[in-house]
Amino acid sequence: MNTAQMRKMKVEEIEKEITQAYVELKNTRDEISSGKEKDVSKSLKIRRNIARMLTVLNEMRQADEQSNSKKEEK
Repeated sequence: MNTAQMRKMKVEEIEKEITQAYVELKNTRDEISSGKEKDVSKSLKIRRNIARMLTVLNEMRQADEQSNSKKEEK
């Protein structure tokens, strides 16, 4: 999933995706340590995707806060 797709999602959907990604990361780490997963870079890719989602989520929250503060000023 790329950032353009994430920006079209709702906050709740992104939070759900983040939770699922953390579960996937844990499972991948367990598989790597047990030897089932050979692609050790998979956990790095998942971590980067989580970071992207968190960045988009924080941008959305900041934009929402700014729009709410401008409404209060008027």
